[in-house]
Amino acid sequence: MGYDNLTDQHWEAARLAIHGAFQVRAEVTPSMLGELKEILKFLDHHLDLQGAGESHGPSISFAIDAIIARSDSYRADSLAVECIRNFTSFVKGMRLVIRPARSFWLRWRVTGLIALTSDQWFSSPVPVMGPEDMAEFCEHIAVFIIDDALHVSSIQRWGVTILFGILRSPEWRKHIVTRFWCMFAYCATVEERLESFRWCLQNAIELLGFTRGLPDGEGLKWWYGTLWFHYDKLDITAREEVERIARDMSLGDDLSDLNLYLNLIGQEITRTGKDVDRFSDVVRVSSFGMELRARLIALEGNYHRLARITGQHR
Repeated sequence: MGYDNLTDQHWEAARLAIHGAFQVRAEVTPSMLGELKEILKFLDHHLDLQGAGESHGPSISFAIDAIIARSDSYRADSLAVECIRNFTSFVKGMRLVIRPARSFWLRWRVTGLIALTSDQWFSSPVPVMGPEDMAEFCEHIAVFIIDDALHVSSIQRWGVTILFGILRSPEWRKHIVTRFWCMFAYCATVEERLESFRWCLQNAIELLGFTRGLPDGEGLKWWYGTLWFHYDKLDITAREEVERIARDMSLGDDLSDLNLYLNLIGQEITRTGKDVDRFSDVVRVSSFGMELRARLIALEGNYHRLARITGQHR
């Protein structure tokens, strides 16, 4: 796949090779799959064919699996640049195959790749698609994640990753559909080193203003809850604002949203505490263990801060 003048026979041979790698071997290692740029070229070509009406779902699925196998979170930015900027058919093809009429497994893989590349996909200096296509794309992502696959733990993580990416962009965030906001219930699963995650918390006040301007109230409800979940990462100004809002809410008769936030944080404290116990030997000596313990302490602090304001006790 390293040449520009490949014939149909070359592409058929490439399809047979990648199908064989995934169908015959129980475990596919990165060394079996060739260079990342070659796999991306293969994916781009078959997305283009799929958009033209040909059926290449398995080839697309295997190519995405190959990309994910060759990638880790530290390479996501370079991967995104390759996908979004260097392959003209890529974005159009991804938009087409995420449509509800496509197969579940094809949309599942596409969602995973979009999550992997979300920091660059949604914050590209040149928008990757126009406003109408953005709106359609956001709707189709929400349909798949919320309606078809929310029970899958990887989808929960990918969905909230994508939501952080969309929220970061002034152009994209206007197209978040109402029901997609509830993905913030899974905000504990996001990779905290993502640029979009860090940007959104650093600009928490700006995004509170944006969500307040939405007509349905769902954006404000779920973004505000996310700020309590990650209260320890906010700057002083944002902390003061979220505390002020909580005090105002606690004076009213309806504490349901505040209780929802406490319940979600409490569930995550319980889950993280079990992980700390399960990996007790590792917790004391590894960076992973120390991060896990630190996260548990931060969550407990966030919980008790909100509980004191609302008069709740755990």
